[in-house]
This record gives sequence, C-alpha cells and structure tokens, in this order.
Amino acid sequence: MKRTSLTLVTLSLVATGCGELPQSQDRSGNHSVEYADNLRVFIGDELVAEVQSGEDATVEWDGQSFQVSQICSEDGTECPSETFWGEIAIDQPWGPDYNLLNIVNLDLDSDNAGQRMGGILNPGGSFDMLAGLAVAGNGHCAVLGVATVEGIFDANNDIQEGVITYEWAAGCQVDEVVIGTTLRLETDFTTLRTGDLDLSSVAPEEPIDEDGIEIDPGRPDGAYGSAQDAD
Repeated sequence: MKRTSLTLVTLSLVATGCGELPQSQDRSGNHSVEYADNLRVFIGDELVAEVQSGEDATVEWDGQSFQVSQICSEDGTECPSETFWGEIAIDQPWGPDYNLLNIVNLDLDSDNAGQRMGGILNPGGSFDMLAGLAVAGNGHCAVLGVATVEGIFDANNDIQEGVITYEWAAGCQVDEVVIGTTLRLETDFTTLRTGDLDLSSVAPEEPIDEDGIEIDPGRPDGAYGSAQDAD
C-alpha cells in the first residue's frame, strides 16, 4: 500500500535545547519503525477515545457524536502504520559532538522518500522535533496541525517511548460536530536500529535545522554546542 504523504512545513521549536553537550552522542543509523497502532483522541485536555488500528469508537461531544474513524479516513481508522514512515535514518549533519538531529524518510512505499525532519538531541539521549504534518483523510480542520515527535535512544540506539502528537488549535468540524477547542491525536512508536547510516536508497533532501532551514554540513553552528568544547 502506498503510504500517504507527510508534508513538512517550517515551524520553530518552543525550546531549541541549543547549548553544550556533556558528552559526544553518536546516534546515527538506519531504523525500522514499529507503531503501537493505537490512537488516543483528546478534545481539550480530555481523553475522549483510545482505539487500535482498524477499530472505531463513538465520541460524544457537546451533545453530538462522531466516529473516530472519520478523523483519519473514510473507511476505518488507519493511523498510524499505514500513514507514517516505516523506515527511517537518523542523521547528525554536524556529527556526534553537536545536538542537531535529522530524521530521513527511507520508506520507499511512501511518496516522499528522502524527506527530512529536523530536531534537537538532548543530554541523556532524548530528542524533540516539531513539524506541521498532514494526516491522511483529515480535511476537518481549517488549519494545518502541529505535530511533535519525541522519544529517547537506549543503549543500543533503538528509539523507545516514541510519541507522535498532532494538535489543531481550533476550527475543526467532524461530521456535524464543531470542536471549538483543541483536537489532539497521539500514537506510540519504537524503532529498531538495523545498521549504520546509509541514505543510498533514496535521494535525500539537504540537511536542515529544527526550523526546516537548510544548513551547511561543513560549517557547524556553535550555538548547537560542542562536546569537544565541553570536555
């Protein structure tokens, strides 16, 4: 099945995390992605539904109701594994001494293989990314949702406790239900590191910072810290 396009837009991280790293972190490599195939739906801060892929649920809101499946697609809840990237690469454009991190789409079943997301690697191996992404079938909201991607690298450089979050500030209408507050979707994922960094299967976009702006891999920005300087 062809995976739905994920459209990256330029946004700024709320907190960049720029600064010196206490030690070098080499997190680069290729990964396969495993999704929990769960979907949590929040309206405001209230969890109104949690389903597995292919399941459905009725959400009661403001005296009306809609189906969870209507958020993702018209033929059942297909988020996330049929929507998101199944193979990725972790690239550190300025090397392991700097905290700039890129995720590169290696999923040849998608229509945007080679696309990048930029983010920040934190001390201890956690990371945060912020991007605007389009969810399959979601034409219900007037504005593009803001998506955050976070997780933590373990000792084997696999990603654990990964969470992808989409949030729309307001202006969403599902069926006849108008949602006047935030609509948020969450799903969990992990990855398995499958080998060293290898982008040869795709035509990767140029490296970017966490705002989606192209950077020069040969000219590290000191604002992103250097483990060598911290030693």
